[in-house]
Amino acid sequence: MRLYHSPMSIALACRLALTAADIDHEVVIVSSLSGETKREPFLSINPLGEVPALDAGDAIITQTVAILSFVADLGGQGWPDSDPLARSKELSTMIVAAIEVQLAWKMLNRPNRYAPSDAAAAEVGAQARVRLDDAYAELERRVALRDTGKPLGVLDHYAGVLALWKIMAPAGQGLSPTPHLDAIKDRLMDTPKLRQVIDEDIANYTAMVG
Repeated sequence: MRLYHSPMSIALACRLALTAADIDHEVVIVSSLSGETKREPFLSINPLGEVPALDAGDAIITQTVAILSFVADLGGQGWPDSDPLARSKELSTMIVAAIEVQLAWKMLNRPNRYAPSDAAAAEVGAQARVRLDDAYAELERRVALRDTGKPLGVLDHYAGVLALWKIMAPAGQGLSPTPHLDAIKDRLMDTPKLRQVIDEDIANYTAMVG
């Protein structure tokens, strides 16, 4: 199994899930910062030019929520329990994270993609920051309702990476506090094999931007 990944991208959530489930996998680094994801040969893997992409042998799986769901089912863990309603609630929160939080980050970091002029891009960026704060607030509200006594699952891997972004990205400074998201991140960091993955990812990212 092969995971295509760019350091400190949302694909880190998939790395964490695969590691937590003890699923043997290879990590292939594809730098989104250098535009490598937008060129061949990666476009043959995912024509959308985005990570993560998981080569599961018989098929290429893209989109974070789909990969996390696959890993949870394959590894026999990652969902809070076997109840379909509980699983649906976790999926709903992950979809909110993808549609609201991640999209707001994209608009904030690359406003010119969403605007016809520099002036319009500046307005998009300003609005994106408000949207990002609101999106984190909704994600925080949802994770606050969960039972924190259960083992870490795929939603935790997803939410924990988004909590890391708030700390590492300059644009994350000044956003409203998210203590429940921070607690999830701390639980990940307190798990030795997951901490190792996160530290490696941060080191790779720092080397790329430095």
